[in-house]
Amino acid sequence: MKAYESNEVSWWSNWAEAKWLGRNAYVLFSQHFDEYFFNRGGFLRIKPDSKEFIVRMEDEFQARGRKPHLLLQSGELDAELLAVLAQRGYRIADQMAVMEADDTSFKVNPDVQIEAVEGKEDLEDWSRIYLDSFYGELRQRRAVLDIAKKLMKVKEASLLLASVKGKPVGVVALFRTEKVCGTYCVATHRDWRGKHVASTMLEHSRREAVDDGKKLVLQTILSDSTEGLYLKLGFRRAYLKELFVKDSGRVQR
Repeated sequence: MKAYESNEVSWWSNWAEAKWLGRNAYVLFSQHFDEYFFNRGGFLRIKPDSKEFIVRMEDEFQARGRKPHLLLQSGELDAELLAVLAQRGYRIADQMAVMEADDTSFKVNPDVQIEAVEGKEDLEDWSRIYLDSFYGELRQRRAVLDIAKKLMKVKEASLLLASVKGKPVGVVALFRTEKVCGTYCVATHRDWRGKHVASTMLEHSRREAVDDGKKLVLQTILSDSTEGLYLKLGFRRAYLKELFVKDSGRVQR
């Protein structure tokens, strides 16, 4: 679990500022993205002293005028920590499944070609498809483009672009740490959904993970209703995380 969590935090620290409050506790904050996924606190592992970091995390949110969000591993939440969270006004708003490739069976579209992003045009295409798929608009184009440029220089990261006859149809990113290959930003152009673009990208990702001797993992928010698809493709749920949000005491920007 710790290896999976470390991979996730390391990846998203390229998208947002990661501040460590100890060897195990962290907060993420983004100047470009408002949603909780880029602005949250968490732990690599929940330990007996984790409750002592909750107030420190809240102070970080307070300093930035943001509502506290914590993404915590369900199986490690004990009664004492749950009581602390309840007393401080937290509620569970969503869940995230951390999944690992098990007995995978990907349907592959032979027309889809997958290559590493190279050059300005590829970066533009990668950023555009990512934003169009996840946001439905391109307002954050400059921010995502800058992040993608930075990631091209990170040796652990790979940005991949899927195309059909030279036309970009999907994107995915891989991030390697220890024995883990994290799969992120799986996105298919809206005109190509249902044509096995995503599963083709995941099969490519699986092969790269196997070649590197690493476990392929990904995360999915349950309210997005995509876990069932990953289960059908042969992923299994490694563990579940709870999204806690503190509604009381919100500080306006």
